[in-house]
Amino acid sequence: MGAGSHATISIVDADPDLADLLDPSQLERARHEARARLLRLFPGEWDAAGAIQPERHHRGFLIADGLLSRDVEVIGRQCVELLGPGDVMRPWSWDGEGSHVHAEIGWTVLEPTRMATLDQQLVQRIAPWPQLGLELFNRGTRRAHALAVALAISHHPRVDDRLMLTLWHLAERWGRVHPDGVVVPLPLPHQRLADLVGAHRPSVTSALGELTRAGALSRRETGEWVLHGAPPKELRNHRLAAMVDG
Repeated sequence: MGAGSHATISIVDADPDLADLLDPSQLERARHEARARLLRLFPGEWDAAGAIQPERHHRGFLIADGLLSRDVEVIGRQCVELLGPGDVMRPWSWDGEGSHVHAEIGWTVLEPTRMATLDQQLVQRIAPWPQLGLELFNRGTRRAHALAVALAISHHPRVDDRLMLTLWHLAERWGRVHPDGVVVPLPLPHQRLADLVGAHRPSVTSALGELTRAGALSRRETGEWVLHGAPPKELRNHRLAAMVDG
């Protein structure tokens, strides 16, 4: 379930990486001019269409914190994309001219989430700092790259390979190095993992059991997955590789 609010947030406060693009002399003015309406979402299904405010000339949302899943279903098969802090999205936009395949799109809020509304007024106010607009545009490119990697992973024939590559791919962004391994602090029950890797749940459950017995991963009582050892060779440039090897 989602809930709106008249509160506002500056996008340079919502996303420290945006603030880093500005000189200290620019930051305070930008912090004031870059304020956006704040949308708060609570765990559960989210009616994205209900978030449209036609008078605001929406361009999308910047996720400040939290976690969402986008569920795409085509002819009875479903895939999942996870979105979190820093992602830019237009949840109600589906390019009907770009694809003739009908897809059902659903959104689920997995953790309490705050999003800054990107509208035409905000775009105009941040015009003095074009690097902010460029970075917001770049976020879409990075998201497309992450989806391309996930697509390539889904083509590996073995389910256990897909699982390990997917978990390390998620760890690239969300993982935390601990003495016992790399913790992936995301809600990833077997069915969600099955949707992420393009497999049936029983196959995923079986593969997870084999990987656990082999010592490649484990699961905490809190539900978090822990990856042991170094990333697979296919991910030799993984940002966590040096930290794990060290």
